[in-house]
Amino acid sequence: MFKYYISILFVLIGYFGHAQGKNEKPKDSIVHKQSYGLRAGIDLASLIRTGLDEEYNGFQILADYRLSKRLYIAGEIGNESLDRTSESVDYETSGSFLKAGVDYNFYENWLDMDNMIYGGARIGYATMTQTLNRYDYNIDNNYFPIDTNIVDREFSGLNMIWLEIQLGIKVEVLNNLFLTANFQLKRSITQKTPDNFDNLFVPGYGRTFDTGSIGVGYSYGIMYRIPFFKK
Repeated sequence: MFKYYISILFVLIGYFGHAQGKNEKPKDSIVHKQSYGLRAGIDLASLIRTGLDEEYNGFQILADYRLSKRLYIAGEIGNESLDRTSESVDYETSGSFLKAGVDYNFYENWLDMDNMIYGGARIGYATMTQTLNRYDYNIDNNYFPIDTNIVDREFSGLNMIWLEIQLGIKVEVLNNLFLTANFQLKRSITQKTPDNFDNLFVPGYGRTFDTGSIGVGYSYGIMYRIPFFKK
């Protein structure tokens, strides 16, 4: 009998709780509208490396546009050049690149915050010119002399297409002003290479001769959003 009365008591509590919930008036809530607009900026990593590395020169523009609460179209455009002299090879590469794709924000913002922890995907395309000055044979042995081949030849019309995955953050530090940082994992899809040689450096992609078809990169920069409307 005790279990029977306990069961009835829980049923009654559930019934009156449900009835009370129906009679309660909804509480007032503040609706925070989100800004939609074009966000653009520059990659500080390229500028800092240009100042520190005598063999490198680069500049990159970052941009995105909000499509929905979490989805953005995004891209980067820029140019890079590298004049590298190493133990085994001397070369010069210069060209431009474009990356286009989407970013998805996984972060749930509080109130009127507008930060991002995002994953993104890009299709990248680069066109470049490479001058091969010298390369060595037999650099990994101690028995035969190193054979140096002086080429001093320019290859133009080179290109590469690649797929890129990004993981990063965008933090609003002032109204509409953002600091950004990301890590990039890249895979070459197709490329046009010099005759009887490889692309050694690809703008927007990085070094290729010691990484195979997989590349990595990073970026950090500053962006400003031009707000168009809120919803």
